[in-house]
Amino acid sequence: MLMRGVAVIVGVYAAYGLVAFAIKTGRLPFLESPSEVGVTTSTFINRNSFATYAGIGLVVVGGLILRLYRSRIAPMDVTRRLRYAYFIEATGEQGALLLAGAFVILVSLLLTLSRGGIIATALGLLVLGLSTLKREKQRSEFPEAIAFVTIGVAAIFLAFGTAFVGSLGERGLGDANRLAVNLISLRSIFDVPLTGYGLGTFADTFPMYRDRSISVFGIWEQAHDSYAEAFQGLGLVFGSMLLLSILFLLRRCVKGMTTRRENVTAPRIAVAVSCLVGVHALIDFSIQIQAVALTYAALLGAGVSQSESSRALVND
Repeated sequence: MLMRGVAVIVGVYAAYGLVAFAIKTGRLPFLESPSEVGVTTSTFINRNSFATYAGIGLVVVGGLILRLYRSRIAPMDVTRRLRYAYFIEATGEQGALLLAGAFVILVSLLLTLSRGGIIATALGLLVLGLSTLKREKQRSEFPEAIAFVTIGVAAIFLAFGTAFVGSLGERGLGDANRLAVNLISLRSIFDVPLTGYGLGTFADTFPMYRDRSISVFGIWEQAHDSYAEAFQGLGLVFGSMLLLSILFLLRRCVKGMTTRRENVTAPRIAVAVSCLVGVHALIDFSIQIQAVALTYAALLGAGVSQSESSRALVND
């Protein structure tokens, strides 16, 4: 229910983003939201944050689609022709709504033109697919589902990804300003390495170290690297503790993903979403947006809760 709820919520935000993109206003009555011309932002402060949120939703929907096909096709020891029949039946019934949601979210994601968000989402989907292949290789595989989803994603990318490819060719993968800010942040970390300057003080601390490596115009309120900002605010000791606590939970999800036979969807999605959020945090501050942080925390918690075998004894 949690996974379905996340899929529906992200789908609604993605649909609104497409509507706002189409009418060029970016607003709904009683819901003021910033809008960047020519890209989708939905109700988010910028396109990069929305790209991460949409990517999380796309990974969740992808996990639900593969779960559907796994339950309807994989366990059946039948002929290939009958497997195709079951595959078509599942696609036309329960799979239709999931595929429609995936289409809306993916189109909205591509129209953000966020380089980091789209690439991080692609990595998350790749991890999700690889975890599925590894899990299913000892059972009746369902390559039809994998091939169908892959072809569908490729077709949508060809139809709606032209602007993203053009933006990527024009701007490239790197960003000189963000790299300079990261270098300045690293210098500030080593001035107070143990205790840091205090969580959330980047906007106040950064002007003391700002130099001519970046333009004198504009205000940098975030480091565009959540790891560097965490270490600057919390110091190396407590910043490392924060990251290690997340890695500890992620390790539990990886264990559940690779060892469990049932209820493996939640840890599988948690691992894929962690890769998405973790990679994008290297170049942006999307994880510091409440919608992204809370949704990720819920999915990670669900993954951890489903990582233990139902046969294991659980004591208070």
